[in-house]
Amino acid sequence: MTRISFLLPTFNRAAYIAESIHAVRAQMGPADELLVIDDGSTDDTPAIVAGIVGVGYVRQDNAGKSVALNRGMARTDGEFVMICDDDDVLRPDTVAPLLATLETRNAGFAFGRYSRFTTDASGKWNDLGTGYWPDLGSGSLVRHILEDAFVMQNAALVRRSAYEKVGPFDETMLRSLDYEMFVRLALAVPAAYLDRYIFDQRKHEGARGPASALHAASASDQVWREWDRRIFGTLHARLPIQGYEGLLEGSEPLVLRRAALLQRACINARHDLWEGAVDDLEAAAAAAQGTPLTAVEVEIAGRILNGKHGFPGAFAPEILPRLKALATQREIGRQVVEAMIAGALWQLKSRVPGEAAALRRLTTDLVGPARTAWLLVRRKLGLGKPSAGSVCERNAALLPDAG
Repeated sequence: MTRISFLLPTFNRAAYIAESIHAVRAQMGPADELLVIDDGSTDDTPAIVAGIVGVGYVRQDNAGKSVALNRGMARTDGEFVMICDDDDVLRPDTVAPLLATLETRNAGFAFGRYSRFTTDASGKWNDLGTGYWPDLGSGSLVRHILEDAFVMQNAALVRRSAYEKVGPFDETMLRSLDYEMFVRLALAVPAAYLDRYIFDQRKHEGARGPASALHAASASDQVWREWDRRIFGTLHARLPIQGYEGLLEGSEPLVLRRAALLQRACINARHDLWEGAVDDLEAAAAAAQGTPLTAVEVEIAGRILNGKHGFPGAFAPEILPRLKALATQREIGRQVVEAMIAGALWQLKSRVPGEAAALRRLTTDLVGPARTAWLLVRRKLGLGKPSAGSVCERNAALLPDAG
């Protein structure tokens, strides 16, 4: 049986694909295979691939990356699968450590880090560093993956059995298909993280997406946000609150349910699904009224406004009044809103244009400038920290009822 199947879907990347292929070939063993799936390229891609020895090639009419990957999965049989992009570069001596991590930790998939780069006219690399990357020192990997997209296919090695368990790539996902798949994988199988750079991601101005949905590189953030909303809108309908309780442990059922509601609200808000998020925040504010928020709940609430896309949905006319009511009508609601504000103030990200001004507006609307200043002073002095309480986060990789 083949050990690793390397799949390289491509579409009109004649300028970059040879470098990507050679980087993969340098780490292939005798039991490995590399298949290029050409999604209907109209440039010199077929001729370039044909000139490289030891590379399988299959061509299809342009139908998108998901279709190409499903075709590649059907035409290969490796026990493990690594999907590589046609414009990125796998780093030397990284596949073997990924495989060792996956096997020694008995995981369904293992992943590492990446770095971004550009090249100038002479071909010189300009290192841009890693994009969004959470602190993985605490919290379960599944929770991190649900809150934000950061795992890259190029940096991950996956058991074929894991792909078989969750089903094929969704061929209706024209973008964010990798994130949609990692959400499914994280819910279904254990994940393992290797703190090592696995590949370099090329940043360039070429068009993105299949021919039917091309968009400029500058529009990627908005496109990803729209497709992420689709992923988590579907998940919200499919995964009941008991699944989110699986991320946590606690001896008091009402507090555990409240923490799970906050966690689901956090995930939805970070993906701009504010209606569902506020529904859960209101339900959380009504739960376990006699028990203050635990430290874990404060941490969850503190992440709600810290998504990589910012929080523009919080200002929607149907959302902001409900957040204001949350801050004034119940004590637990006030604690939740103040934790949201405090967490955002501490983790303010300059990469989101206008976020500092937006946070000032939201703070004024919800708790007022004087209360915000008081919260910041208390945080700086280390005052008012909640006790550990009866809830903790599980370092678990499998949610029940993931389906």
